[in-house]
Order: sequence, then structure tokens, then C-alpha cells
Amino acid sequence: MNEKLIIALLLLAFCSCKTSKKQLSNFDATYNQNTETYFLAELLAVKHRKTNAQWENYKLATCQKYQPIVKFALDKFETDDNAEFAKQTAKFCDSLVSFGYGNDIMMPILLQIPEFNQHQKPETFKLPDLPIGTKKKMELEQIISKYLDVLYQFYLNQQVELFFKEHIYFYEGAINELNTLIPSDFTNAMESYYGEKRYKYVALVSPMEIWPIEENEGRGISATVEIDGKQIVNEIMSPYVQVPINESNTYNSYGFNYEPTARFLTVHEFSHSFVNPSLEDYRTQIELSSTLFTETLKKKMDSKGVGNWYTYVIESFVRLGEIRIAAIQKDVEREKRLRKYHTETEYFIFLPQLEQSILEFESNRRKYPMWKDYIPKLLEVFAKNDSTFVNNKLK
Repeated sequence: MNEKLIIALLLLAFCSCKTSKKQLSNFDATYNQNTETYFLAELLAVKHRKTNAQWENYKLATCQKYQPIVKFALDKFETDDNAEFAKQTAKFCDSLVSFGYGNDIMMPILLQIPEFNQHQKPETFKLPDLPIGTKKKMELEQIISKYLDVLYQFYLNQQVELFFKEHIYFYEGAINELNTLIPSDFTNAMESYYGEKRYKYVALVSPMEIWPIEENEGRGISATVEIDGKQIVNEIMSPYVQVPINESNTYNSYGFNYEPTARFLTVHEFSHSFVNPSLEDYRTQIELSSTLFTETLKKKMDSKGVGNWYTYVIESFVRLGEIRIAAIQKDVEREKRLRKYHTETEYFIFLPQLEQSILEFESNRRKYPMWKDYIPKLLEVFAKNDSTFVNNKLK
């Protein structure tokens, strides 16, 4: 075998190894034109909103000062030609609120349908599991279906695809920022902890989503989509670093370069894909301890989007997972920071008791191969407490 052939074979083997290694990764960071187009539509709708109008106006007024993509979008698309579309979007958003939902319900739907740049009309989608009657669900499905067609036509007519191409440098910059901050092998640690696997985890940066940035906090939305029987767990992330607008429109910061929030949002939102479906069978049992969601606790949760006891339990379990996953990864600093933050700043006051309980699960994985096998034991923590404990802890 001649020398050139040997070298060629070695290079082929090397490239094959690299490709194989890349394919083994089940985490990806990117952006999605469907979700970004929807958030763009919401920007245009703000001035026409009837529900949550004060909050929506505050978000927009605040975020357009330090989210360049938001300013670029408003400059280009906030025109008389789009006024009717903006009103239709506002009406749609208000309709979601009337059903008791926000824009988070749209994320798994937007990620099910073909991405708009594939130029396929959105026709088939499946609503998430919702605790509403069949008639209401059908009504909501029709409203969403009709609006998806309106949104898609806006995307085509206004050539929104060209906007994303023009500003691709900003999206790529955001993706690069996030990729450098995500803890290595965190998906393996999650799957080890929960005892379940997912096909893929996708972090979607969303420079278009508005959520006021205070102390580098951002918003994450979890959305699990099943395609060809494979579960893909998505999280949509708003910016959490302010990027002041400049006249030259040149940037070397893109809104996602802050390690604690990058790690928190990523692990937190992906954990929802394990916790939320596992708790569905325990709704009735969880409601038995709903007296723990006292008026004092409700007020503490007002600004966190936690409006009921069931959601509070979900969020408690997700945060418990964050802490324990950090422990599994032997990231002591992150573990301590999360424990202090979630318990003392975020008021998830049952975490010390839940963590004490979960140690039994961690030390006896033969008996509890999956996290959901241990849920009844975790719920005992709430059963043994009362409203006096809650109010005393929140003084």
C-alpha cells in the first residue's frame, strides 16, 4: 500500500471519528424563525392589547432600549401596512388570556409545524395536554389554527425571512455566547438523575422576545415536541444581558453572555420535560395540600408567574432537580448558589425538606430507578406541613 493511500485512509478515519462524535451530542443551540416571527408579531400588537396592556407596554418600552433586534424589527415592520395584522395579533393574544393561557402555549405548536422558511403552510398540529373540556379545547384549537395561517401569510408578504438573513450575525453571536457557557455533559447528568432519556435537547435563543432584564434575569419557556416518536425538548430563552443600542449598529455582545443565567435557564427549562408530565397523575393528591398556598405565598409568587399551588409544586421539584444535578456534577459552587437563591430569594421554602427527602431516592436507585417512582415520597413533605409553617417562613 503506497504512502499517499495510507495517508488518505488515515484522514478518512479521522473525519469519520469526528463526525461520529458530533452525532453523539444530543444538545444543540440555535434559533427558530417560527417562534421569532411570533414574538415579532407580539411586538406590533402591544399598542392594541386589551388584556395585560400595562404590562405589555412596560415590557416593550423597557426592552427596546437594550435589545437591538427588537428595535430593528419595530423600525422595519411597525408600519401602516401592518396595522391590521397587529390588531389581529392583539385579538389573538387576548383570546389566549381568556382561556387562561399566555404565549407559552404557542411554543410547542410553533415548533411542531414546518419552519416558515421551508415555505409550507402550517396545517397540522397537536395541542399540549390542557386541563380544559373537549368543547373548549376544540374552540381554542380553531382559534390557533386560524391565527397560524395569518402569521404565516405575514411572514411571506413582509419577507420576514430576509430580515433574519440580514441580522443573522446577531443570532449567530447569541448562539456562540450561549454555547460557551453551558455546562458540559449536563444532559447526561439530567438523564441520570431522572432515570429517563430524551432524543434531543435544543436551546433556542430569542433576541426578539421581550422580558425586562433586571440583575441578568431572563425568561425561559419549555416546549417538548414529539417527532417520529422521538421527544425533542426545547427551551426558548429571552436575553438576560442588556445590549444598549448604538448609532453604528455594530455589536460584539448579543444578550446571552452571563454564565449563571445561561446555566440556570438551560437546566431549569429542560427539567420541566421530566417533571411536568410525571406529575399529571398526581393532580388530585397535590390539590389536597393547596392550603399551603397562602395569601402571603401568593403575593411572593405574583412576579414569578406562579399563580396556583400545582404550579408551585412543579417549580419546587424543578428547582430541586437543578440543585441535585449540580451536586451530581460536583459543581459545588453552583449547587450552593442555586440552593440559596431558590430558597431565600425565590421563596421555594420547602426545598430544604425536599432535598432531605430526595437523598433516599439518590441512595436507593434499585428501588427507585426513575425519579417519578419517588414522587409519592416527595409529596409527603407537603402533607406534613401547614399554613402556619409557610407564613412563619415568609415573615
